[in-house]
Amino acid sequence: MISFEEITERELLKKSELLKVLGHPERLAILLLTYKEEMCVRELTEALQISQPRVSQYVGLMKKLGILSFRKDGTKVIYRLSNSVVKEILDILFV
Repeated sequence: MISFEEITERELLKKSELLKVLGHPERLAILLLTYKEEMCVRELTEALQISQPRVSQYVGLMKKLGILSFRKDGTKVIYRLSNSVVKEILDILFV
C-alpha cells in the first residue's frame, strides 16, 4: 500500500485530471468508443451527436494527458485509447 507521504503533488494533480475525464459522460463515451477501435473526430461526432469543436476539445485534453494516442492517415487523425490503467478502469466499470 502506498502511503500519502510517498505521493507527490504532481501525481495527485495528474490522477485528479484522469478522474475528471472519467467523470464526464461525453468524455467517458469517447473512451468507450476508442477502447476497441480507432476513430477520427468526425466519426466520434457522428456517434455521440455532439459538436465537432467539443469532441476536438475532449480529444485534445485526453491526448495531452496520455490517455489517447493517435496516428495520421492522410489528412485524418485517428485516435484510440492507449492508456492501460484507463482500460482496466473501464473493464471494472462495464463488466
